[in-house]
Amino acid sequence: MKVVLGKKEYGILPITIEQYELLKTNPDIKATELITMMTGAPLEEVKQAPFAQVSFVAKMLMTEWSNTDTTPLQLVVDFKGKKYGLIKPSQISYEEWINLEVFMAESPLDLVKLATHLYKPLSNDKIGEERELIPYSMDECNARQNDFKHFPITWLFSSLFFLTTFVQELTKASLSYMETKTIENNKKDKAKTKILRHKKSNNP
Repeated sequence: MKVVLGKKEYGILPITIEQYELLKTNPDIKATELITMMTGAPLEEVKQAPFAQVSFVAKMLMTEWSNTDTTPLQLVVDFKGKKYGLIKPSQISYEEWINLEVFMAESPLDLVKLATHLYKPLSNDKIGEERELIPYSMDECNARQNDFKHFPITWLFSSLFFLTTFVQELTKASLSYMETKTIENNKKDKAKTKILRHKKSNNP
């Protein structure tokens, strides 16, 4: 999508985590600053554009900002010239899982930290479902925090929804397993009780 300011066209840039948090805490940001942030247009050029154009574009961009949860899940992304892959829940290490549980329980959420943990560098050229990621390292994730302030917020939101859904399904499966085991154990206990009673009756 592109917008017109004066006689120039500008593309709308992906909203980064840093920008999202700025807009969330500053909803009354000036129209000119919003346009510069989301299009890369020089501030002075935006100020010189017709008032009607600036107002229309700013309203449209605010609508675009409010629709940050509509991007399809990205299994592999190209970010700052490097490919990163979404974590595979079935391959998450124990340390990684515990850390994610802690981070997801924090309030407010540290979106940058979550992004560095949900997307890790690829270990080879395989992409999509066949993607392979480097081993988990907290230090490696922390080293990417400054870069990941510029990670597109839509990619992060899609991955967070994916992770939340996975956790919910895992919890259901665990509860179902525990319920089944409880029923089986109760049946075994009842069977043992019957056997013991039978033995006592035969040995008065």
